[in-house]
Amino acid sequence: MNQDYLKKAVLRICQQPRTFEYISNNIKGLYPNDTTDILKQLESDGEIIFISDMWVIKQVMVDSSLKLFADEPTLYLQKYMGYFDFLKTPHPLDFEWRNSTASLNKLILKIQAYLLPKDKLLLLGMPTLFATAIHKDIPHITSLIERNKPIVKALNGIVSDENKFKIIEADIFKINPNFITEHFCVVMDPPWYAPHFRQFMWVAAKSVALNGIVAISLPPINTKANVINERVEWFAFCGTLGLCLEILEPEQLEYSMPFFEFNALRAKGVKDVIPFWRKGDLAVFRKIHVTKADRPENDNINSDWSEREFNSVRFRIKLDFHDGKNTENNKEKLLEITPLVKGDILPTVSNNDDRRETANLWTSGNRIFKVNDPVVFLECFDAILKEQIVSENEKTASKFISLISDLEKQEYSDYLEWVYYEMERQIN
Repeated sequence: MNQDYLKKAVLRICQQPRTFEYISNNIKGLYPNDTTDILKQLESDGEIIFISDMWVIKQVMVDSSLKLFADEPTLYLQKYMGYFDFLKTPHPLDFEWRNSTASLNKLILKIQAYLLPKDKLLLLGMPTLFATAIHKDIPHITSLIERNKPIVKALNGIVSDENKFKIIEADIFKINPNFITEHFCVVMDPPWYAPHFRQFMWVAAKSVALNGIVAISLPPINTKANVINERVEWFAFCGTLGLCLEILEPEQLEYSMPFFEFNALRAKGVKDVIPFWRKGDLAVFRKIHVTKADRPENDNINSDWSEREFNSVRFRIKLDFHDGKNTENNKEKLLEITPLVKGDILPTVSNNDDRRETANLWTSGNRIFKVNDPVVFLECFDAILKEQIVSENEKTASKFISLISDLEKQEYSDYLEWVYYEMERQIN
């Protein structure tokens, strides 16, 4: 084999820091011993260096430290992370895990295999799949039901044909399915909890045509302790809706780890996890008869959270902690923001953690706090956004918000670099 050719091939791979495993997997069949010889020769020639268990071209060195990441990782991330570049950073209260680009493409192909050109497609809370449908310009009339206002705003900016791609801004837990036209296919990805599953599936069953299909992502069997029993109960519930399980494919849907989970794992001390470790099982149901099942109860699902954004960091404030009395008098009280966990970052994304109930201030980086008066805090936030910082409470809120946003902007940059590096490392 031409040695100059092989050296060029290795140098190209080592434009980014690479492990030997990565190089060996991407050198198109070269025997590992020969790969080692070429690496040693390039090192001897001063063209590459070996540092931190990785090989990299010498030009990547900056001062005395190794720069592991590209200056613009976003170009690479856009290819793998499913429209992360124009949709808002997911907030933990949305329970939002977005599919990877590969997963979205796979899902679109699976869906289209079921559909005739005239069939209509309904998506329940899957904005990245809706964006993929627009991008691929699928022939079917496609509607999305989505309650997240920033996401709706972003998606409206890319809709190419409003007659074919429609957005219904509504809450799945509140929408009246009688106002939804009949669709042959409904696809959804609700949070993996029984109340959410039941609400989403009930709306889907009401919206899908007889003989139509409902596709849903389900938690794999090792997700949590009782998940097997839950899935049995969920399938039985689907039977009461006239739906019959037709296909169950394990680990078909791949998710990109969101920023808030990255922070949660970091706070817990968990390392060496890859961005796409979470997989969802794909279940496809067929509607075999029409039923009149009552809507499931949905107590305590939705709370009155208001959102504000500062320097790209999203803050949610829960107003139903405030009884609405003596608001004017409360303005005279000093604003207090109390930490609820060590380090401020909740080290879990589970909905079953009791500490969630105490928080009435939550950031997109999974930081939680208790504010003594959320209404006053929200008013202070609005004053800060208008650059009208006068009162002591506004100064307190401004200092807090600036500190948190500076922390989370840096953490988000670290998150993007970590995702970029891990995706590069995993490619084979």
